[in-house]
Amino acid sequence: DIGGFALRPGAFDAFGVLVVIFVAVALGHMVVAFGAKGRSTVLLGAAASVVGVVAIGVLAAVVAIPAWSDVAVFVSMLAAAGALGGSLMAMSWGHWYLTNSGLPKEPLEQMTLIVLGALIVQGVLLIAGAAIPAREVPITEAAFGVSLGQNPAFWLRIGVGLIFPAVLAVLAWRAATIRGMMSATGLLYIAVGSVLAGEVLARGLLFATGSVV
Repeated sequence: DIGGFALRPGAFDAFGVLVVIFVAVALGHMVVAFGAKGRSTVLLGAAASVVGVVAIGVLAAVVAIPAWSDVAVFVSMLAAAGALGGSLMAMSWGHWYLTNSGLPKEPLEQMTLIVLGALIVQGVLLIAGAAIPAREVPITEAAFGVSLGQNPAFWLRIGVGLIFPAVLAVLAWRAATIRGMMSATGLLYIAVGSVLAGEVLARGLLFATGSVV
């Protein structure tokens, strides 16, 4: 364990191998993408996505011992990847409209909806995590001296990490539907920072209380 939080060290070794494979495939994807090789780009992108999902699953196994469900930790991490990665990609995509206004608006609309969907999944998991006790409360929680509901980080997670970016995602989607791409991009800038702060709080709460939030 680390600081009273139980881990699966064998799974961590497997995670390291998967990260190396993911980076190698992602670099190959970048090379063929810049070479405008459409089919190879799609295949390598799909392969990197599969390896990435497996890596997230293994990482979830590393830290899931105290939580109420291994599957819940895995779904939580997938949703986190969707929220953070989706908001970052949507914000990056929004910049393209500033140089090429003829681009279709549908990709930005879809990416903002992916972010919103991921945040909704995280909200459901937060409710379940608050209601279902952890299998093994880490020793670190005794040092904090407060329960999950009394921890200010829990309420910051809800307000800053879930509700606020969800509102921003809805506003960005609405702006994209009327081709207000500059407004949508600005909103997504804020959403990226908010989601990142929320994920830091969620992982901190996991290690402090064993709760999936």
